[in-house]
Parts: sequence; structure tokens; C-alpha cells
Amino acid sequence: LMDLKEDFKKILRGNVLILFITWIMLSFGNNMVHRFDGIYFSALGASNVILGFMGALTFGMMALLQIPGGYIADIFGRRKVIVIFTFVMAFSILIFAFAPSWEYIVVGLVITNVSLLYQPALFSIIMDSLPPKKRAEGFAITNLASLPSLIAPMIGGTLILIYGVITGMRIAYFILFLLSLASAFLRLFLKETIKIKKKEKREKFRESFKIIKKLNPKARGLIVGNMLSSSANGIAGYFIVKYASTYTSPLIFGIAMGLITLLISTVSIPLGKRADLRGKENFYISGLFLIGIGFFVFIFSSPLFLFLYASLVGIGQALFTPSNSGLMADLVSEKNRGRFTGVYLFLSYIVAMIFSSFGGFIYSWNHVFLFIISSILALFASLWGVYIFKK
Repeated sequence: LMDLKEDFKKILRGNVLILFITWIMLSFGNNMVHRFDGIYFSALGASNVILGFMGALTFGMMALLQIPGGYIADIFGRRKVIVIFTFVMAFSILIFAFAPSWEYIVVGLVITNVSLLYQPALFSIIMDSLPPKKRAEGFAITNLASLPSLIAPMIGGTLILIYGVITGMRIAYFILFLLSLASAFLRLFLKETIKIKKKEKREKFRESFKIIKKLNPKARGLIVGNMLSSSANGIAGYFIVKYASTYTSPLIFGIAMGLITLLISTVSIPLGKRADLRGKENFYISGLFLIGIGFFVFIFSSPLFLFLYASLVGIGQALFTPSNSGLMADLVSEKNRGRFTGVYLFLSYIVAMIFSSFGGFIYSWNHVFLFIISSILALFASLWGVYIFKK
């Protein structure tokens, strides 16, 4: 217990502490709304096919912006990028809160995803700021920022029950806007972690994708594994809440989603600590396996299996997320992390976009088959991890 207390002191300070506080607010707001986006967008007139394309648009936009995002993270500095685009993100949320139809949601998705140019900078500043020997545990401790959002899906579900889908979600989105704006102001206190070398600007931009050749085989394999994992999540997308809403209430669904948050926030800390000591690879592989089983369990339409799905995915994410982030920090040098993260996220989002674009058609044809595909993709990612790290 004393060791854990000391670890908290070493990890939660400076940039990590500032981001941790903002993640508490953003996680709470996002978990209140995004668990229910599928039924909100449908209520604004979006069909299943349009929902699939909305997911594809989101992943496509995020993909296109990761390479320039990684470039500017390494060249112009982490702090400036994070601060500017957090403000852009905050104000874009107002579009979702007041959208009269799904067409406005599309505009909101475009602007929100432009703001995610800061993602590579965010990942990089965290990797730069964590103690090298405590990276997996450090990422796990930052997951505690999600703990207060445990009740957020329940609040979102309750707002929908009381005010209806549209009004309830408008209220929730406005709360998210206020929390995002407060986070943007807090991020003004971040400190830059790299020295900017202006002479390297053009050369680095041209070589964004060439960085893949400089990586060791495990780092390249990690990119492929995460592409498969992103595909599994991308195809399921907005249809998780739509499928669950056919057999349970928004409040029950919100409680199940809160369980995922609880498990990720609490279980990931001891698991992250063990991953640092015993090797992150096994935790990465096991996490993906449990997520794959979780998607398969989800096809059984009953609240009991919904909570079993939530338990498997929550524990799976608690295993996978800190070990994955820790492996990235271990396998990629500090000067290349921004561009590596940009390329890694670009490729992950591209494949998620492709699978998401088919999601609406598949869900309209056969609800169950959609989640079977998600399960297969996650399980294959786990097998790929065995191949990469155990050969």
C-alpha cells in the first residue's frame, strides 16, 4: 500500500496531474452522452445506414488528421497543440446540443474530429512525462480519471427516461460543453516537454510514414494488432446502444456501461503494476482475448448477458489499455513518438472507418452477425499478439 502511495506521488504531478484532472471532467461528460449517441442520432432522423456512415466519417476524419497531428506534436510542441484544439473541441459540442436534425450532427462530427489533431500531442506529452520504469502502471493510474464517470451513463440514461431522448441528450451535451471548456482553460498550465528544432520541420513531415521502416518488428506488429482492435470497435460503434435498447431500458444500459468504467478505473492499476514487472505482452494479449469473448456474449439479448459483456470488456480493457500504451512508450524513442502515434492512429482509424461504413448495412441485415464480426476481429488481434511477441 505504501509503495502504491509513493507511485501515485511520482506519477500524478506536473503535466500528468493537470491532464488527469481534465480527464476526470471530460470522461464524465463523454460517458454521459456518447453511450447513447446511437439512439440520439436516430431520433434526429438518421437511419441505420447513415449511422454507419457517421461512424465511418468520424474514423476517416480522425485518420486523416493523425499524420499532421503527429507532425505538429514533434515540430511545434505538445502544449500549444493540446491547448488550441481543446478549445475548438469544447465549442464544437454546442452543435450537438442544439442540432435540429442529423445533418447538423455531421457538421459537428467534422469540427470535433478536426479538434482531435491534438491526440498525438496528448499521447506524446504523457509518454514524455511518465517515469520510464512505471509506464504501464502510470497509464493505469491515469485510468482512475474515469472513476467519477462511473455514474455518468446512469445520469444520461435517467435524463433520457425523464425528458425523452432528444431533450435529455441536449441537456447532457450542454453539460459536456461546460466541462470541456473548463478543461481547455486548465490545460493552459501544461509545460512543454520537447525543445523545438526549426531546421527539422520539412524533413520530418516528409518522413512521417518512413518512420515505420525505423521501427523494430514488435513496434510494427503492435500497429497491426491495434488496427484489428480498432476494426472490432469501429464496426460495433453506435449499434451497441441500439441493440441493447431493443431489450432493456436506457438506465439499465447506463448501469452496465458504468460497470465497464468501474473495472477499467480500478482493476487496471494492480494489473498495470504487474505488467511493468512481468512483461506487458501477456497482458496485451489477454486483454484482447477477453474483449473478443465479450463481443460474442453481447449477441445474447438479455440484461444478464449485457452485464457479462460489460464485465469481460471492462477487465479486457483494464488489461489491454495500460499494457498497449506502455509497449508503445517502450518500443519507440522519445523523438519519434509524436510521428509514431500519428501513423499508428492513422492506420487504426482507417481500418475502423472501412468496417464502420459497412456496419449499418450489416446491422440492418442481421443484428447478431455484426457483433460476431467484432468478436472475430478482437480474437484475431489477440492471436496476432501471440505471434508477434511470442515468436
